[in-house]
Amino acid sequence: MNVGLPAVRKLGSLVVALAGLCAAARAGAGAILCIPNYDYSVEVDGSYPRNATLYQSDSPGKYFIDVPACKNGLLMDLHDKRVVAVPRDLVKPVDGKLQVSDSPPSGATAYALSVDGPIVQFQAEDRKVRILRCLDRPPIVGEVEFNALIADRAEYREAMKVYAPDAASIARMNKYVKKVQLDVFFATWCPHCKEYMPKFLRVMSEVKNPNIKLNLYGVPKGFGVAPGPWQGRNINSIPTIIVKIDGKEITRMGSQPGATPEVELAGTLDAVK
Repeated sequence: MNVGLPAVRKLGSLVVALAGLCAAARAGAGAILCIPNYDYSVEVDGSYPRNATLYQSDSPGKYFIDVPACKNGLLMDLHDKRVVAVPRDLVKPVDGKLQVSDSPPSGATAYALSVDGPIVQFQAEDRKVRILRCLDRPPIVGEVEFNALIADRAEYREAMKVYAPDAASIARMNKYVKKVQLDVFFATWCPHCKEYMPKFLRVMSEVKNPNIKLNLYGVPKGFGVAPGPWQGRNINSIPTIIVKIDGKEITRMGSQPGATPEVELAGTLDAVK
């Protein structure tokens, strides 16, 4: 839903996208209800703290930003182009959401926000805060450990929680006796990877078979000509998962609409006994 305000439309593509989001439920008078939006990342002083989160609210144009290092919460109003400090005792969990006071105390500190292309930014408590699409963050490039990837990317971590793999497929994978190597090439800037990788990572988090080895490689934009472990592998699209059994490449998996990676992978293993 677009709020339809000319002033908001002029703030840039990111702001228009943010202002078009709203939660379904309404809070009581003087408060707004907020839910996390992991399509956007919160950068603080050039880094991305694990629990720094943007929350969209049920009030068009208003967003709550939680920066753990800040003393106060931050209520962003895109209509007024400002961010207001909200004492933490005025932020309360309610039914899986955050209830945030929409009436900060008199004299509450306010900060001006600005727009730099697709990025919203402001200074709060001497910290530089930027809000940008998660796909626009600097990419992970090269080999990355499973736990490091999950810790770094909230959009992957949170989407993993809502995917329920097929239990029978997981059970078959856990009983497989041959040596399996999965070389996974993906990109944190890729929207297809953003949809597919959380499902695949959730599957691998439930696979406890020591015969199955997982290698994760983040690729940069222009990976066709950039040096890296993807060179010479005939990788033309991402994500690409190369499945090797006993050292021999058997097949490749990729993102397809409605893909269920555990079913596809279990089927491949079933075919190679």
